Amino acid sequence: MIFVCREHVLDWIRNEASKLGFGIVILRPDNGSSRRKAFVLLNCERGGKYVGRNRVLKHDDTGSRKCACLFKLRVTCRIDGLWRISVICGIPNHALETNLHGKPSACRLSREVKDVISELSTIKVAPRNILVDLKRKKSDRISNIKQVYNEQYNLTI
Repeated sequence: MIFVCREHVLDWIRNEASKLGFGIVILRPDNGSSRRKAFVLLNCERGGKYVGRNRVLKHDDTGSRKCACLFKLRVTCRIDGLWRISVICGIPNHALETNLHGKPSACRLSREVKDVISELSTIKVAPRNILVDLKRKKSDRISNIKQVYNEQYNLTI
């Protein structure tokens, strides 16, 4: 498929992946240079291997969702400015999830939720109260306080 801009193709890929039961993350973005075209490498969120820390954590029994999944896509910008999707490896090596609730890739906020957060943030409402209000109005759209903090941070930039 061919898309007009990078954001459209990334949104389309993430939506299709969530329908199928897995998440997509950006593995390597590249804005291009004089010698090469812009591209983005996308990977399954469970791709790669878990790298532990040197120090001992309180909870040694925690695990990782990483399972060295090989699923990869490459999105490249053509000469005419359109974006094209290429499949590097199209087969995930893990069972696909049926419920993506609470997964990082399922935590994308809609435009209306972002507008509510920005509106309440401008009148200095505490983030915990913003979260309570959003959960009361749209319980399926937002899941944790970190999303509220991230959106407030994005508003200050």
